[in-house]
Amino acid sequence: MMKAKWLFLLILAAFVAGSAQAVAAEEKKADAQPTTEAKADTAAKAGDDDWLNTVWTQVDDMVKEEEFKLQETVTVAGVRGAEAEDSVLDKLYYKGGKRYPSQDKLTKAIETLKKALAKDPKSAAAPKQKYFVAQCYEKLGQTAEAKNYYGLVAKDHPKSPLATKAQERLTQMTAATTK
Repeated sequence: MMKAKWLFLLILAAFVAGSAQAVAAEEKKADAQPTTEAKADTAAKAGDDDWLNTVWTQVDDMVKEEEFKLQETVTVAGVRGAEAEDSVLDKLYYKGGKRYPSQDKLTKAIETLKKALAKDPKSAAAPKQKYFVAQCYEKLGQTAEAKNYYGLVAKDHPKSPLATKAQERLTQMTAATTK
């Protein structure tokens, strides 16, 4: 009788250990499969990286060029007007080891591009400037303003290659808000 009890306990212990291993294997398998939320998050990060490496680089270059043009004409007591602001507005934040433009930097880019547009609204750079303003507004979460500028690119510069991109983005944003 004692041997039967020991045999029963041994079989029970083996069963419990086997069940625990099966549960652990299932949990590990579930953790290994990315969820749709994780996939969407990865896609969003890839989109952020693309925007950072392409659009923001172009926006930043254009802003620097426009600021240089403005600095050629505006000098205050031997000190550039933007020089005093640079230390404050040049703050950037880091995300995943990459430098992303801060809200201040995006806002400054919008202001500079709008000034350039006001100065010469018919320039060859106007479609790109409007498109970049829309992109910056979109990154700031100001979708109404972004839609407005995408619409201006599509309406005012229909033959520009950016008109198609602006119209596509406008359609995507409208579809996203109606969901």
